[in-house]
Amino acid sequence: MSILTISDLHLSFSTDKPMNIFGGAWNNHAEHIKENWINTVRDGDVVVLPGDHSWALRTEDAAADLLFIHNLPGRKILLKGNHDLWWATSRKMQEFKVANGLDSIDFLYNDCMSVESGGKMHVIAGTRGWLCPGDNEYKALEDEKIYTREAGRLASSLKKAAALLENFEVAERGNLFVFMHYPPYNQNKNTLFTELIENAGVSACYYGHIHGFTEKDRKEARRSNVLLNERGTLYSLVSCDYTGNRLIKVTD
Repeated sequence: MSILTISDLHLSFSTDKPMNIFGGAWNNHAEHIKENWINTVRDGDVVVLPGDHSWALRTEDAAADLLFIHNLPGRKILLKGNHDLWWATSRKMQEFKVANGLDSIDFLYNDCMSVESGGKMHVIAGTRGWLCPGDNEYKALEDEKIYTREAGRLASSLKKAAALLENFEVAERGNLFVFMHYPPYNQNKNTLFTELIENAGVSACYYGHIHGFTEKDRKEARRSNVLLNERGTLYSLVSCDYTGNRLIKVTD
């Protein structure tokens, strides 16, 4: 079994929100994602989607978009993005999942869970994240409280993840992965998020949220596969318009 990831599907089967107004990378993007997914993912695989799944405003209106994801191969783990306004409380999400037969989908919010891959038990921790200081859109009066709160949520998730890993025999233990919607850094590579991630010994952190790339950006991989602070954590952008609507392998 493999773990794969892709972010920011921005589906809109129940609302009029065409993504191709944002450029050619979004032309028929849902069909391109579906095609690559079917050709890549096996039934036992796990796909982690770090946010911005649906343009729906209410939970019930997200059903068509989530059914699209559910009907694709593999188990799916969804995190919350800034545009997932349909996302409700844990109880309501579970009720919605059961009512709509979305048994291949799990929701991960400020928490962690274990996933078996390659004979090892890996642990996935995740939270939404937020704008970091140094971002052009960061406003201290408005954003500092949310930034600090999200860092606290990541710290809590990582604490749970460490305890979960300890439950496995040493020979069974795999890697610790973090998934966030927002990037954990910007031009400022030393943030509360990167400090927590690297101090926890996270193998890799995958995130989305950032869009608007040229082919040159993709080829140069400016935001992908960057080792920050030389402390062994791989940071990788997996927004679908960046990956060419292809899923990225986390483990083989």
